[in-house]
Amino acid sequence: MFGGSIYVPDNPALTGGSPQAVHEQLWAQGKRRRLQVRGALAALGLVIGTVLVDFWFGLLAAAVIALVDTLYYLRQRIASSAWRKGQRGERRTSALLRLTLDWRGYRVLQGRNVPGQGQIDHLVIGPTGVLMIDNQAIAPDTDIAAYKGTLFVDERSGAKMAAALRERADATAALLAERLGGEVAVEAVAVIHGGHLARALVEADGVTLIRAHRLPGWIRRQRNRFSPEEVATIADAAHRLPISRQAIVVR
Repeated sequence: MFGGSIYVPDNPALTGGSPQAVHEQLWAQGKRRRLQVRGALAALGLVIGTVLVDFWFGLLAAAVIALVDTLYYLRQRIASSAWRKGQRGERRTSALLRLTLDWRGYRVLQGRNVPGQGQIDHLVIGPTGVLMIDNQAIAPDTDIAAYKGTLFVDERSGAKMAAALRERADATAALLAERLGGEVAVEAVAVIHGGHLARALVEADGVTLIRAHRLPGWIRRQRNRFSPEEVATIADAAHRLPISRQAIVVR
């Protein structure tokens, strides 16, 4: 990559004409336009606030408008950072789950493998149930929505992706049932990095799609299903799941 360090390997996601590289170029090119729009909105707030109240109120309105506009674009950049770096988001989700759930009676396992089905990024076991969490980093301009219970990704059916996640969750449940001697439901969850979710939470085709920062709160708001003793028993059984060789984070 032009301008890269000879001591750090180039990231293929940011070289040549890759989607990530093109996005970075377009973002840089759009900086001047974003600043112009932000300035125009702030000026409009200043004028309207001054006319309706006084100059100081107008100045405050202009500052608030500029701040809100800045935070809006900053949130977009943060949401798509995993995709822009050619990553899937495992590290970010892993750190978030450890910081918010570990001390609340939840067990968080990372980087397990389901034979024949693939990798489990995160397996969360707690009072509110068992969740198999997968990370999906997608392009910022991708729309994700549900219509009559069916998942759509840019107006195309996302049923295949949802089915693969459900099958992995069901296979995980089957493995746990073998070790526990009883059935345990495992819910499939996809953490979306980037893209545009039609709502804060999209539920379709048996899969829940959610942003990483909303995940811990959503998990804790679910109905309690297991006692601390049951959580410990399920977690012990889950610890025996094989570790994935491709996992970025293992715990």
